[in-house]
Amino acid sequence: MGPVFVGRVAELIALAEAAERGGLAEVVGEPGIGKTRLLTEFARRAEKRGLTVRRGRATEYEREMPYRAFEEAFDPFPTGDRLVLAREVRAQLAAAAPAVLILDDLHWADPGSIELLAYLLRRPLPSERVLLVCAYRDRQGGVRLPAALAEAGPAAVPHTRIEVPPLALADAEALIGNRPGLRALYAESGGNPLYLEALAGQEDRGSGHRHDLTGLLLGEIALLSATELLVAQSAAVLGDEFTPDDVAMVLDSPHTEALGRLAARDLIRPDGNGRFRFRHPLLRRLIYEKADPAWRMSAHRVAARELTLLRAPVREVAHHVSRTASRHDPGDLKTLMEAAREAIMVAPAAAIDWLTAALPLVGDLTDPASVELRVLLARAYTFDGQLEAARAAMHELLPHLPVGTRGEVVAACAVVERLLGRYQESASLLAAEVGQGGKGAWLHRELATLRLQMGDVAGALSEVAEAIAAADAPEEEAAAHSLLAFTAAYEGNPQASGEAIAEARALADGLSDAEVMRELTCLSRLAWAELFMELHADAERHARRALALARPLGRSGILADVLTAAAQICGRTGRLTEAITFGQEAEDVAHQSGSPTLLALVQAIHAEALSFVDLGRAVHLATRAGESVAGVDGWWSATTVCLSAQVLLVAGEPDRARWMLLGIGGGVGMPQCQPGYRPMWLESLTQAALGCDEIAWASAAASAAMAAADALTLPAQRAFALRAQACVRLAEGDQRTAEALAEQAIGLFSDVNMRPHVARTLLMTAGARTDAHHALATAKNIALDIGATVLVEEAEREQRRLAARAPRRGELLTRRERQIAELAMTGMTSKEIATKLLLSSRTVDDHLARVYRKLGVSSRAALAGVLLS
Repeated sequence: MGPVFVGRVAELIALAEAAERGGLAEVVGEPGIGKTRLLTEFARRAEKRGLTVRRGRATEYEREMPYRAFEEAFDPFPTGDRLVLAREVRAQLAAAAPAVLILDDLHWADPGSIELLAYLLRRPLPSERVLLVCAYRDRQGGVRLPAALAEAGPAAVPHTRIEVPPLALADAEALIGNRPGLRALYAESGGNPLYLEALAGQEDRGSGHRHDLTGLLLGEIALLSATELLVAQSAAVLGDEFTPDDVAMVLDSPHTEALGRLAARDLIRPDGNGRFRFRHPLLRRLIYEKADPAWRMSAHRVAARELTLLRAPVREVAHHVSRTASRHDPGDLKTLMEAAREAIMVAPAAAIDWLTAALPLVGDLTDPASVELRVLLARAYTFDGQLEAARAAMHELLPHLPVGTRGEVVAACAVVERLLGRYQESASLLAAEVGQGGKGAWLHRELATLRLQMGDVAGALSEVAEAIAAADAPEEEAAAHSLLAFTAAYEGNPQASGEAIAEARALADGLSDAEVMRELTCLSRLAWAELFMELHADAERHARRALALARPLGRSGILADVLTAAAQICGRTGRLTEAITFGQEAEDVAHQSGSPTLLALVQAIHAEALSFVDLGRAVHLATRAGESVAGVDGWWSATTVCLSAQVLLVAGEPDRARWMLLGIGGGVGMPQCQPGYRPMWLESLTQAALGCDEIAWASAAASAAMAAADALTLPAQRAFALRAQACVRLAEGDQRTAEALAEQAIGLFSDVNMRPHVARTLLMTAGARTDAHHALATAKNIALDIGATVLVEEAEREQRRLAARAPRRGELLTRRERQIAELAMTGMTSKEIATKLLLSSRTVDDHLARVYRKLGVSSRAALAGVLLS
């Protein structure tokens, strides 16, 4: 270990410990503090211990180059769309484990690199030891980087944060030697190694005037000859790494001797792979900015021309062209557009940068090239999840496009408005297009979707009829009928939905793959309709076909929709591993969409399956999803809240679940929720009320569930209503009726193969059964078979409790009484308990009085002995 690392022992130990357990290590500190040196020493040590070390870094002037921070670490770098690429990087890390991936200077990272980092943190490797080390300047992290790092939050990955401190005086001496004035140099540098070395170098040169760090580095640059400075500036133009041949390409001569002198002055350093780097990024920045702007533009143009002759990737050419683009060179627009088209699916942020650089090269919106560029720019914004920017770009375009030629832009704009939750704006845009003579079945389908989203079922059906009449291709007819089936199933209309599903199925199944790919909603809407009507096998068949066709297209909205349907189908039929896999992919796609409401819905459906396997992660997702749609109207947000409440209820938070369901549903009967799923939501409300000892409310909700189920004639929805009734009867002490109702519910859940709910019903109603042991054993066996570890643990807890010779006195309490008793046992006052549980102090005191009577105690002090015995 070199002497400069004497003062970094604690940081090296922290990194070594992090490498043992994997996860994320953040290394933060100011410029020049020694982050890169620390990581270099850590990498050397990690390799000696047998770990695979991959290392990459971001650079200041290449921030539009996609995945720049990762390219150096993965050679060759994977190709494909963003999700395919991310999965391949993750797979390579898993194959290399135990491994360390070091990413330096992430404050300069391009958006593609940050998105990939967020993916790796959101999808941590479960068993392999892989450590991500992210080094950056805390104050320059921007917005995207902290958001990506936040993915390593609770229930995600182990997390270590290392703030690199200044050097101690002894370390300063080891770095620059024991010299007169050492203490003064150390004090002036503040312990910053880069600054300290620069101060010592200035003193060695005999200059007595002090400068700040920038001034000292400029002082080094000032000592260069004209040739040396020109070579250094050419290298700075070329990038973070460069070869002698690269410099010769720009200057049209080798200048090998000048490069050698720059290395001797320690301005540049060999990288070990035939390349050079500047000693520090700040040095490159100062040299680059010191160059005459006109010369710098000329150097970029020479680099672009030479790279074109060398047939370099178009993104490398575009990097230089974007800094010197000119209307006098027609090839510049072509290069930037080509690079943008190539990047739009893989790295849309890079496409945005190149298209923005190309804007001055085109005329106003009467110029076809300008229209083409702006349409591509709007698409890039959409793919990058910048929906507000996409919306603004499309609204700027629309007035300049004649009706009849702008259908694609209108459709895209309407979808963006919908994804942003602006349903009325989207409907107004489409209605205006129809009013101005716009034609096409897609217009009416999108209007129908919006009407349904806003709860206007009659309006939706009217638009669907128009879409059917306007359809002029087989796939359009199938899409319109699938939307009709979806609408009827949403309403829970058995006869209408059955007829519509049969018609849509016949049309969709008769289409070729090429036809379906032109209108994928003919499959996705049909799959959802069949799921609503509990036709799980048909729903899965159509979802899987849609998924196979959707993945190559990269349309985040439709892909997320299909993945979410697949996740819910698998989850409800007990294939939890598949459900979670689909849910994870859907969440990744939704993250790219930029739509907070779509992401929230996907997270809530993902949490539904996770609640059977990983309750902590499920609660984390459900909470985020519910918070994301707070105050947002519409069907998606209502469904999100209901699903989130279900997860919180399972996690033992009936209070939160009750108020969420009542708020979004519009009261005990939940009239504002999806009619086809209303019995299921009302069953959740019933359980939440029971969990709060509100038996009257629970009974009302259970009765409403049964009434709603009677109108639907769907087996699972009736099973939910029966389960609600059974639990109410059990709470009222009518065990015989409760057992009979539970048996009916179990039979109906079994009829539609909803095995997770068979197991859950057995657990919830075990107390009503004459043979509770058998019920719990059956529930456990089902849970083991489907991998529902949460249900397995619950069944085992109940079995242990049942096996006890006699019930403990604490088991005489209701859930609410026990909850209040346990809080009182900690010393909380009645007022504090009331605040926490959203109750009145009097209600708390009433519950405590009943607790004292049941347990035979007279004070809070005596509670612990009884409850813990």
